[in-house]
Amino acid sequence: MTIKRMRMLAAAVAVLTALAVALTIYARAQAEKIDALQNAISASYERAFYETASLMNGIEINLEKAQVAGSDAHRRALLNEIDRDAMSAQNNLAALPASLSVISEALKFVNQTGDIAAVLCGRLNEGGSLTPEDVELLARLHGACVNVNDLIDGVIRDIEQGLDPLSETADGAPVAQVERVKLREVEIDYPILLYDGPFSDGRGETALKALGGPEITPEQALAAARAFVGEDRVIEARLAGEGSVPAPSYEINLSTGDGLISLALSKQGGQVIYMMVEGAARRAAFSQAALIDMAASFLKNRGYPPVAVSYWAAFDNYLTVNFAAVQDGVVLYPDLIKVQMSMESGLPVGLEAVNYLSNHVERSLPEPALSEEAARERLNGALSVERGRLCVVPRGSGEALAWEFAASADDVRYLVYIDAATGEELNIYRVVEDENGQLVI
Repeated sequence: MTIKRMRMLAAAVAVLTALAVALTIYARAQAEKIDALQNAISASYERAFYETASLMNGIEINLEKAQVAGSDAHRRALLNEIDRDAMSAQNNLAALPASLSVISEALKFVNQTGDIAAVLCGRLNEGGSLTPEDVELLARLHGACVNVNDLIDGVIRDIEQGLDPLSETADGAPVAQVERVKLREVEIDYPILLYDGPFSDGRGETALKALGGPEITPEQALAAARAFVGEDRVIEARLAGEGSVPAPSYEINLSTGDGLISLALSKQGGQVIYMMVEGAARRAAFSQAALIDMAASFLKNRGYPPVAVSYWAAFDNYLTVNFAAVQDGVVLYPDLIKVQMSMESGLPVGLEAVNYLSNHVERSLPEPALSEEAARERLNGALSVERGRLCVVPRGSGEALAWEFAASADDVRYLVYIDAATGEELNIYRVVEDENGQLVI
């Protein structure tokens, strides 16, 4: 082989090698793009699954409420919401692969349910009413919705376990075993401790009406914080800073046997806006009933008005109790205050009083135009009433006096609110209860 030919061969090999390297780099780049695209698609699918699960849960609850609603106006509002949620769920489901069996099941359901809700709502808009057969149809739809939500829960559980949500077994079911799962508690950034009762969002006031008295100094804030928690519990107290939301305040840190307790005290009047603990309760040494009584006594000893227990929930050996102020025997739901108790020490470690401070004033309460018996007649006949009581509830930018009825149907408990002036059904809450406490949805 001549030197010239050897050089030509070497050049060809070099070109082929460079080409091979370039092709390898290109292939890797394309693979990375494909992986990125697949990841983006997967993330989009997961988001659609989660949004669909939320919408379907709302449909399920509203289908149940529509069966026990006592007024056509309230039923119309519930059916409208079902129709809107069904349309949103359709949009999410349409973006998912139809090859997954749960998608076709859910899409078929929301199409039918949205259409039925629209038809029934239209009839109510025209002055008609729902027949017993219509209510039975709502019950069947509710049962079907529970089944579809079971399937969706299985897919969500697959995602949370890191499985491919599009993979299926031979029979077309999701990989994970389909079973009903409890709703997980949602962590809420401070100063909100827990959503755990009717009307716990209040009216969204920005001004704190219940702040009274002169402006306090940092030294007075430290002393007030120590007294509020309990002087005998405080190991060390220090001023951590100042805040402005929802009102100008001093931020105080207290070292206690239960952990580091942080408080925000309003500069005007020295009112505690919130109190939270950093630490852990290792065990539950006190019963829920005893802790609820101790929380109520704590509020009484700190100068708060009489309160009624709304709802409570236990989590990580802490019990959070939701109270509403009471005036002349009437429960004031806008004036909510939450207290968190350590189930280990039996002492208060948390408090959230934004709604209370925003809304609490002495009210001039009117006499109800409807008696309890007259308001009870406005309830759906399928409900078995346990008790009724007067309360004030948020309504728009104002308030309304209402009768609150604790009732049940088919072993499901509800709270129903009837306007004490007009007889209008204002709201229905479903009561959810287990060993960890009571919540409403």
